[in-house]
Amino acid sequence: MPYLMRVEPYDASLGAVRPLFFSDIGFTSEPGDAPSNTYFVRRIETPLQVRRSLFDGSAVGGFSETSFGSATLANDDGGLDWLADLDWDGRLVEILYTPKERPALSDFAVLFSGAAEQLVPGDLIEIQLRDLVVLLDVPASRGQFGGTGGIDGTAELKGRYKPWLIGRRRQIEPVLIDAANNVYMVDPAGFSSLLATRDKGVAYPAAVGDYASYDALVAASLTGTDVATSKAAGLIRLGQAPAGRFTIDAEGVKVSGGWIYRFADLVRHLVTSMTTVTGASLLDASFTTFNTLQPAVLGYWCDGSSVPKVRDVIDQIADSVGAYWGFGEDRLLSLGRYDGPAATADFAFGERDIIDLTPRSVDRRMKSLKLGYRPFGVTFTASDLDQVNVTAADVEAFQTEYRWTAVAADAAAAAASLLATEDEGKTLFDVEADAIAERNRRLALHAAKRKAFDVTVPLTTGLTVGHTVALTDPRYGLAAGWNGLVLELERDADEETMKLTVLG
Repeated sequence: MPYLMRVEPYDASLGAVRPLFFSDIGFTSEPGDAPSNTYFVRRIETPLQVRRSLFDGSAVGGFSETSFGSATLANDDGGLDWLADLDWDGRLVEILYTPKERPALSDFAVLFSGAAEQLVPGDLIEIQLRDLVVLLDVPASRGQFGGTGGIDGTAELKGRYKPWLIGRRRQIEPVLIDAANNVYMVDPAGFSSLLATRDKGVAYPAAVGDYASYDALVAASLTGTDVATSKAAGLIRLGQAPAGRFTIDAEGVKVSGGWIYRFADLVRHLVTSMTTVTGASLLDASFTTFNTLQPAVLGYWCDGSSVPKVRDVIDQIADSVGAYWGFGEDRLLSLGRYDGPAATADFAFGERDIIDLTPRSVDRRMKSLKLGYRPFGVTFTASDLDQVNVTAADVEAFQTEYRWTAVAADAAAAAASLLATEDEGKTLFDVEADAIAERNRRLALHAAKRKAFDVTVPLTTGLTVGHTVALTDPRYGLAAGWNGLVLELERDADEETMKLTVLG
């Protein structure tokens, strides 16, 4: 069946991308098409082999897994050797497909839209593929200190990444940037609220004022235990140097005048402020839906001493709320949550459609679960604390990284499954009630008895991970139909098949 490929490698001699068009059988677009009157050169050897997973690994929850695969172009005559002179990494690769034998351009649907990892030259040119999540494999950073003094940090800080804070976090250590004036940085993009300040665990009095800039903050008259802020500049100043470890509870950056703390809003901010991905590349409807689905207060703190990638930060926050996320064939970043298969399937395959159906193992059922919440950025040893002025309860609390929910149990799973698991997990929720709600949701999902299958079906455009498929087959209890969620798929354009891993 016909396949088309559109690629946009960067050509340094042009100072711009260079659109190129290929096909497997030869194809020319019409004058009214876009692109118009364009010949798609007959070079495609292997149209597409790609694998995509909803989650990283076998466990259901939280972490994304990028698509990866390849497509190949015939080059026995050396006519495409020049492609190796172009820059391919991160550049557009789009593969289209139609089952029609004599199609118009409008008959083609997008089978894959992502980015090139690299091009491997030879008689058979391989274009290694990644989905657009690769664009998020960059440092989660607000830049580095220049070391020129003042708000730019001392010479000792030169080259260190600046700290940043999103959502709400407790017991974090802001970065001292001006020891002479006792000025600390929380986030150069600003922060919303200073909830508590402590020296060796002992609380300071409330802040005495907020100033518009670093210069105004340094010019303010402070003494003793005075605390002042410049929230707009992300700074805190003390009247005198602390006696021990200086820690704060705080609420992070504002966006469009409002403090952000929900998962979807945090992801939007991370992606649009720290990568080349813009708001136009986000599927807004999925972000709006997720804000309603999960409005809990979350938080992430980076002190700049080591900087994770944006993708890793999103993964960690997503793990707290059971989210999955990634770029679709529409090249838009979307969010979702594993809540089991939908009641109404997105695609249906009957016995005549199913090429192969194989049951597979599932994870053990869960019989109990507890979740950690409200993580402390730093934990103290007893010697770090002022044992005289800190209450006994706080002495204990400040030495504990997480607070924990009570254990919730599922009696039915415990009675039915002798190997059911007793699990625990750590989250970034700030409020216990939110952690309890997530605990109960997860337990209900994972305590239930489940089925999983590997199923091979015809190549189907539009079908991807996260969709619910209905399978009907006389075997394995599927005679009346059964819905499962697609956790993983492998597309083989040569065989015109898709192998799905489904769970329900």
